[in-house]
Amino acid sequence: MKKSILFLFFSCLVFNFIQAQDELYVNLWYGQIKNEDVARHLELEEKFYMKFHKERINRGEILGWDLWQITNPDVNEMTTTFIYAHLMPKSTAGGFPSIDNLPGVSKAEWENAQKEAMGHYLKSYQVLVSLKGGYGPQATGLPADYAVLNYMEVDGYRAAEYEAMELETFMPIHQEQGTKSGWGLHKVINHYGADKPVNYITADFYDNLETIYANINATDPMGKDVVATLKKMDEMRTLSRSHIVKRIMSVR
Repeated sequence: MKKSILFLFFSCLVFNFIQAQDELYVNLWYGQIKNEDVARHLELEEKFYMKFHKERINRGEILGWDLWQITNPDVNEMTTTFIYAHLMPKSTAGGFPSIDNLPGVSKAEWENAQKEAMGHYLKSYQVLVSLKGGYGPQATGLPADYAVLNYMEVDGYRAAEYEAMELETFMPIHQEQGTKSGWGLHKVINHYGADKPVNYITADFYDNLETIYANINATDPMGKDVVATLKKMDEMRTLSRSHIVKRIMSVR
């Protein structure tokens, strides 16, 4: 088992925050648990934590919450990693206040549920990202059911150039191709304890797993202009890692 799991990203977006993209932050928290605890853990998430995050939305602390699962974990891990995305305005980024009372749940029952859920985690990790730009149905509601998360190590001296190329060159290409249901570029603002940090994360959203596999399997010839553009991008960034994630539940 590796000493730490590089945390990923993906997130769902809200339309007015795409218009003012510096105002949307996403606090990502992941937890690694044993496979034998997965079924019970999801029961706790659905029964208690969905209510908890709905209360946070009602209080204006977050805009939404999504639970994702990594579907291509490391070999021999024998664990499952869940990713929790807390969408929030810049003003509340980083906060995670407690709520003592949930609708229809006693305080003792809620406390016991929290204790049991936290006891499942073998490791945990956080990362804070900001939305730089994107498109797709996640702009006005829920994200697609699947996403491919790509973790980029970008030359800090060329960060502005990299962002411009992603948003002005590659985003229109993604839209024109039409195989993705959405796409987003995110910049890492803060991360805690990563042994292999990245500073940008792109998320390719898909409606189904079959489309992801078809895209990976495709081996199409590339013209000289395409090769030149890709090589220019490679000079600015290194693809550190990719993961396929599946959306398990959401609250809005």
